Amino acid sequence: MRRMLTVALLTAGSVLVVAVVLFGRSHADAIKRPRISIPPASKRHAAPSFQEQTVSGADVSLARYRGQPLVINFFAAWCLPCKEEAPQLVQLDRRYGGRIHLLSVAVRTTQRSNLDGFIRTHKVTWPVVWDRSGTMADSYRIPVQPITMIIDSQGRVVYRILGQITEPEVGSVLNRLLA
Repeated sequence: MRRMLTVALLTAGSVLVVAVVLFGRSHADAIKRPRISIPPASKRHAAPSFQEQTVSGADVSLARYRGQPLVINFFAAWCLPCKEEAPQLVQLDRRYGGRIHLLSVAVRTTQRSNLDGFIRTHKVTWPVVWDRSGTMADSYRIPVQPITMIIDSQGRVVYRILGQITEPEVGSVLNRLLA
């Protein structure tokens, strides 16, 4: 009797797993990020101002980036999704070159050697701020990483992406800002 009950439970469990997998595959297209909508300029709020120094010693500020869209990526050197999205940022930098500014901000990264390794491994060529005190992350309300902010040429927040980004996703916003 006990053996029959065990076989029945294993069979029922297997059927349930197969049903969930088939359901997920047949409804995968319904699990997508919502369509990106950009607020009109009149509805955008000013991005928090900042004045920081990059790991290479250059001064950066929100005011310095005015005139072109700015993509700010908040990441941590130890964060797996941050590592996975780094190639997307490299593609973004290659695609938009001098038409946008790109800035990465390292948060919750305690060791400079880890940050330097991240920059080297992922071939980061744009400015990187090491936000050791958390001041910049706090002013931009960054509770986790990665988070990417897209700022228009006037210094106003256009879009905030929670989690890992893709180059096409950010590119669709930038294309509209640059049009």
